[in-house]
Amino acid sequence: MEYSELIDRALHDRKVNKAAKEMGIPQPSLDRYAKGQTLPNYTAALILAKEAGVSAAEALCAVAREEAKRAGIYENVKKVFRSLLSAAKPRSRLAA
Repeated sequence: MEYSELIDRALHDRKVNKAAKEMGIPQPSLDRYAKGQTLPNYTAALILAKEAGVSAAEALCAVAREEAKRAGIYENVKKVFRSLLSAAKPRSRLAA
C-alpha cells in the first residue's frame, strides 16, 4: 500500500475538517498529511490505519516507505521492508 492510498482510505471521501474531528487528529495536522507536506507520527499512523481498515503494520510500513522515498534512501531499505512484511505473514507449520 502506498502512503497516498492510506490517506485516501482513511478519509472515506470526507472533508479533512470532518475526518479530523471524527478521528481526533488536529485538523491542521491531518490537512498536512493529506497534502503530503508532513508524515504522521506513530500515534496518528495507527489512527489512520484503523480508519483505513488496514493493519497497523501495513500503515506503519506505508509511512516508513514514504519517509524513505523522501529521504532518497528507499532503494537502500527496500530489502528490509520486504523481509519485515514476509516475517509478518503467517507461515505454514511443518508436519511433525
